[in-house]
Amino acid sequence: MSESRRERREAERGSKRRRISLGRPEAAEQEPARQEPAGQTVAGQGPETPVPAVRASDPAAPVAEEKAVGAPGAGNAVDQAPAGNDDAAKREPGKVESGNGGSEKDEPAKALPSKPKARNAGRAAKAAAGGRPKKEHTAGRKAMGVAGSVAVLCLGAAAIAAGSLFPPEVPAQGATTELTTLPAGDSLATCPASVRLLKGAGNGTDPEFAPASHEAKSMVGAAALSDSAGRIPGAQLLETDGSDGQQLAPRLDEAEAATLTGAAQDGSSGRKGVVLGGVSHDEPLSLHTQPLGGVQSLGAAARYYTATDGDLAGLAAAPCAAPGSESWIAGASTTGGTTSILHLVNSSASVSQVHIDLRGAEGMIPAPNLESVAIAPGESKSLVLAAYAPNEKSLSLKVVSSGGRVNATIQQSTLRGLVPGGVDYLVAGTPAANSQVIPGVFLLDPKQAGELAGSAEDAVAELHVAATSAEGATVKVRVLGASGEVAVPGGGELVVASNATARLPLTGLPSGAYTVVVEGDSAVSAAVKMVRGTKAGEPMDQAWVPGAARIGSEHLVVLPEFGNAKLVLNAPADSATVTVRPLGKDGSLGAEKKIELSGSKTVTLSPGDLGSNVAALVLSAGGAPSYAATVIEEGPVGIAVVPLGDAPVGREGVQVQLRH
Repeated sequence: MSESRRERREAERGSKRRRISLGRPEAAEQEPARQEPAGQTVAGQGPETPVPAVRASDPAAPVAEEKAVGAPGAGNAVDQAPAGNDDAAKREPGKVESGNGGSEKDEPAKALPSKPKARNAGRAAKAAAGGRPKKEHTAGRKAMGVAGSVAVLCLGAAAIAAGSLFPPEVPAQGATTELTTLPAGDSLATCPASVRLLKGAGNGTDPEFAPASHEAKSMVGAAALSDSAGRIPGAQLLETDGSDGQQLAPRLDEAEAATLTGAAQDGSSGRKGVVLGGVSHDEPLSLHTQPLGGVQSLGAAARYYTATDGDLAGLAAAPCAAPGSESWIAGASTTGGTTSILHLVNSSASVSQVHIDLRGAEGMIPAPNLESVAIAPGESKSLVLAAYAPNEKSLSLKVVSSGGRVNATIQQSTLRGLVPGGVDYLVAGTPAANSQVIPGVFLLDPKQAGELAGSAEDAVAELHVAATSAEGATVKVRVLGASGEVAVPGGGELVVASNATARLPLTGLPSGAYTVVVEGDSAVSAAVKMVRGTKAGEPMDQAWVPGAARIGSEHLVVLPEFGNAKLVLNAPADSATVTVRPLGKDGSLGAEKKIELSGSKTVTLSPGDLGSNVAALVLSAGGAPSYAATVIEEGPVGIAVVPLGDAPVGREGVQVQLRH
């Protein structure tokens, strides 16, 4: 290269450095020197580095050319052209213009190493044309991005905190809300298993059973009542797992059953019923009754057992009751010759965990194995009580279940040597309370009762009371007969120790039907044991009746197909009126009969007085609290009592309380 040419080139480079220094003070320090065209050497970069040319025919050439034009820091006139220079728009592809605007030499365009650098080229060109320097522009964008992010975070935090800054409106504490009503479901009443003979020693859980005798009869009777429009609800007797059973009435369509109706179309009441009797089934059964108009229908069932021979000779009866979460049973015995078996039935769809408290004459009886007894859905479990509390003359049970509700019943039988001493079911009474009313107590003539008691110590009619708290209880006993209150021999006062049981003999009273009222200074559970027989040393029977619930708006009492049944009524505190209507075997309802109760007098009514072929009774009451029980006698010995069942449940009200 000639000396003049070298000097001119150095002068051009000096001019470029001056322009860079004036337009971008930091550019010379920030941007490295770019590669020069082939055959040229960039100052300070060592040996010459050839740059491949991009052919115009190459498909990538236009793109490479477009990006190369604005490459930052390149030694061409585009990067250094001042603002408003239009010469750059007149460039031809493949040519690189000299820094002074003159065309020095056609040289190939330089290829860019990567896309990001090409993108920055346009920014550099704008900076060279008088825009902000690159570093300031980048810093500004970063500052704006950070400020925007902070603003978004602040807005989000404000939205989250809005709930605490501006709390939503809520009703005042204790504000009254409307009552939400839930339609009633099927009513469920579970019947205990038939009386059965215990095999072997009978210790522990789930003993083996055998038929009572070849002459024994065990039947379940059931009935259901229609609504005022004459619609009979669907009703079925099923096993506890929902399998095999018998139908009383077909189930109505759910939409039709949910419709609330009044009287019949002609304005009269078209009520009628359906009766099913003589269902012979030894295992527990449950009566399912369909609700009508969102209210539970009236249905009832009972288990009846009778045998004239064998170790379990006697009469036994028990109502089919709704499962419960808490049951109180008083009066069991585990002395020699008496067998008491607790039957637990879970007819629900949930597993039940059952806890059983035992109370004896000395107080609470520890039984760790009874603290948690699991019963699967649709299953039953039997417990021999003598294995947990032996030699107790009076044993009281509190059965509490969590999860599925259960039915608790005790099958109790007595055998004195080879002579049957009676059999019966002990069923749950009313919950523990300061007052207990026990209707349906039948007592023998004092002379005859004395003879039976002389032959066997336990053949005595007596009241069993259990104190349900550590305070114990002192109770006053009133006995109400056909003429009103009768004086109790000995004064009728009984002291019960803490969480213990005690007995009061009911000897010396005239024969007849009675109602026993127990009034304590703390909550108690109570039941009465009755004995019936003819001669000492001969077979006799026993029956138990617990505390009863008061008569409500409507109850259905199913009568047995054997024996002689009587309805016993009493209103201990004041006057009351009980209305009784017979339900025939054909399902027809007979004329009602009103019975006035007053003066604490116990009234006995025979169903035969209401008509023939009576299969059930419909009861309702008004006035003071009144109570009822059905007493059944068969032959010279047999006796059993069926307490009055609960009234059906209507719509259930649920109060929803909103709180914050």
